[in-house]
Amino acid sequence: MAALRPEFALEPPTELTPLDEQLLAALEADGRAGFAELAARAGASESTARRRVEHLRRTGVLELQLDADPVRFGFATQARLWMRVQPRHLAAAGAALATHPEVCFAAATTGPANLVAGVTCRGSGDLHRYQTERVGVLGGVGELETAPVLRTLKRAFA
Repeated sequence: MAALRPEFALEPPTELTPLDEQLLAALEADGRAGFAELAARAGASESTARRRVEHLRRTGVLELQLDADPVRFGFATQARLWMRVQPRHLAAAGAALATHPEVCFAAATTGPANLVAGVTCRGSGDLHRYQTERVGVLGGVGELETAPVLRTLKRAFA
C-alpha cells in the first residue's frame, strides 16, 4: 500500500493560471499525453509544463487515476450492491466498505438504498462469501440488493 501513496505531501491549493487551464484541458482530452505534447498544446516549454503539472498534483488539483479491466487480472465477477442502512450506522458502514479490497467504489446516496458499492471478485462464490461474511455482518445493514454487472459498455469518463 505504501507504493500507492503520493510521493509528496499536498500543498495548499492556489489559483489556476491560464497555463494551468490549458494543461488541464489537454490532459482531459488525452490523459496519456507526455510533457512534450502538453507543452506544445499549451504553448509552453516542456520544463514549464512538467513543473506546472507537478504543482497541480501537489496541490491536489490534479489527481491521476487508473481504470483497468478487472477481468485481465482474474476478477471475472463484478456487481453493484445497494444497501439500506439505518442512518445512525451509515457513516460506519460506509467507512468499513471503503477498507474492503473487493470494493472499487462506495458512496452514500438517497432513495430506497442509502449506500451503494461497486465490488469486484474472482467469481460468484467469492461474491457470495463477500456478501454474507463481510457485508452481512456490518451493523445497521437491513437489506442488500445485488445487481451483477453483465457487460461493461464504458469504463472511463470525461
